[in-house]
Amino acid sequence: MGFFHECMGRFDPTFARRIDRSRKVRFLDKELRALLGRSPRPRQHVDLLAEVPLMGVGPDTMLTHVEVQRDKVARFAQRMLFYHAALVRRFQRPVMSLAILADPDPKWRPTGLTSGIDGSGTRFEFPICKLADFTDAELESDPNPVNLVILAERVTRRHRKDPVARREGKLQLFLRMAAVLASKGYGEDQQQVLTRVLDWSIPLPEDEERIFLEQLRQQEGDSPMTYLTTFERHARREGLEQGRQEGLATGLERGQQDGVRLGWVEALKASASVRFPDWEPSWDRILEAVEDPDLLRVWHRLLLTAPSGEEFLKSIGKPPR
Repeated sequence: MGFFHECMGRFDPTFARRIDRSRKVRFLDKELRALLGRSPRPRQHVDLLAEVPLMGVGPDTMLTHVEVQRDKVARFAQRMLFYHAALVRRFQRPVMSLAILADPDPKWRPTGLTSGIDGSGTRFEFPICKLADFTDAELESDPNPVNLVILAERVTRRHRKDPVARREGKLQLFLRMAAVLASKGYGEDQQQVLTRVLDWSIPLPEDEERIFLEQLRQQEGDSPMTYLTTFERHARREGLEQGRQEGLATGLERGQQDGVRLGWVEALKASASVRFPDWEPSWDRILEAVEDPDLLRVWHRLLLTAPSGEEFLKSIGKPPR
């Protein structure tokens, strides 16, 4: 995860100060899928599990479970307890569980669960980070790139029915992203990750997307090509190259079309692997078999709202066997 330290610095600063950055964080995606892959509640998946190296007195490493919840739901604390208990039982070591609440309700703050009676029972508590607590001014003044993602979610929520306002907000965030990345000295891989996340967080209709890209070019000259999403750049490169090889106008059109298809396939594969802990590499073949770029575009929108890889495949009529 390219921005793990930045995420922890924003979501749990106290814990972040204990992380030993001289050692690598070990992400446990495969172990997580093996543990919870047969859960009776497929929609309830842990978003991240990592073995985090620590400094100072205490354990040398800590298993860290981060659960992101976009909307207010019932029995969220029970879900956190279910995952926590399963992880402790599997790894036989302490687990730190953190909930990131991205819903807009300021009063919803589940922080634990008590069960039992007359002195017999359990008390499970977990820290939360309520994104609604951060003001826009606070996020805009702090150069942590994770703040851009939080702001992007707000743009989409606030202007869900106003594509022009979403486009204007997206443009401002992309321009701010360029300044943040330049000031922090991030590499190309991290630039591409942040670009994809911002792009997918604020979807636009095709006409507004074209206006957005043109405005970005006017503001930044040639440099916006650096910030185009991976699938757009791949589509242009593959499509134009194939067109040149064909040497005909029809070949150019065919090459661009095929390049766009390949670009959408790569975008869907990358997005699925990042968003869904349950995503299996073999499922990539379902995406690769599609020839229609317009269908892939529709699937991309469905992927943005799907709670898991399995549910996404069900929504496109391709349930895993």
